[in-house]
Amino acid sequence: MNKGRFLRQDRNLSIAGVKFVISKDPSFRLRCDNLLYLPFFRNGSGKEKNEKIDISMNFDGFPLFQNLENIFATGESWSMQRDKNNFWITMAPPQHAEPFWIARFNRRVNRVTVYCRPIDPAPGKRKNVLELPIAYPLDQLLLMYFLASRKGMLTHAAGWVRGGKAFIFPGASGAGKSTFSELLVEAKVGKLLSDERMIVREIDGAMQAFGTPWAGTAGIARAGNAPLAGIYFLKHGQSNHIEKLAAGDAADRLLPLISIPWYDPGTMAPIIAFAKRLAARVPAYEMNFKPDRSAVDFFRRFQKTLS
Repeated sequence: MNKGRFLRQDRNLSIAGVKFVISKDPSFRLRCDNLLYLPFFRNGSGKEKNEKIDISMNFDGFPLFQNLENIFATGESWSMQRDKNNFWITMAPPQHAEPFWIARFNRRVNRVTVYCRPIDPAPGKRKNVLELPIAYPLDQLLLMYFLASRKGMLTHAAGWVRGGKAFIFPGASGAGKSTFSELLVEAKVGKLLSDERMIVREIDGAMQAFGTPWAGTAGIARAGNAPLAGIYFLKHGQSNHIEKLAAGDAADRLLPLISIPWYDPGTMAPIIAFAKRLAARVPAYEMNFKPDRSAVDFFRRFQKTLS
């Protein structure tokens, strides 16, 4: 049985150059049960020190909501509210009597308070054990809002790096992200960053693609990034074929695959604008592929024609 791993308090979760700096507290130990997150914990350096979200933990009980506007609810796990200065996310599956946690974050998305209850210490232990709260879905939601005003987005896509260049393969469930990802792994060429979720950011005028800890059915999630050189929309086919897309068509295909809070127009607008700018700057293609090794060979030969 996977019992998870305890996290050092001098390590911070870092995704796409954004550090989640969790406040230190000697009364509890953080544990991460999802081992795919572990490569994303590090001290961080360079530009990351200016790209951070400060996380404060609060164990004094859940807040009493007053004058909050309900703006979204999944109906299964979490809901979202807002007031004049903050957004609130409540993780409360209907079968549980009380929330797992409640998170409050300001509109700049650089300060977050997470209200939760730690697991009681085991007999003979002096510290509480807290399962990492800054994980799916909270980390995704925070990053979606954080990147919206900082030229970035999350997308349903596999991501691959080779020769210092990144390529993303967007697609809805069933389009072939995991299948093509597994073919790339079997071919042992380049480095696959994700089979499910990638982040794209504009940094110093260049589009950069980043791996994330949110894996798909192939279970691939690695830290790393590189300049984005191409967007390939995957589609299962009887033969291998790649067709260039116009920027407008690429944007239309990309928008349904991006994490966008459609319920929040103020945050939605900059994400859509970024996606359109990305589609205008990075070449995009439709890629029909057979589910065998020939697809990887075909893709690599196609890349050589562009060199």
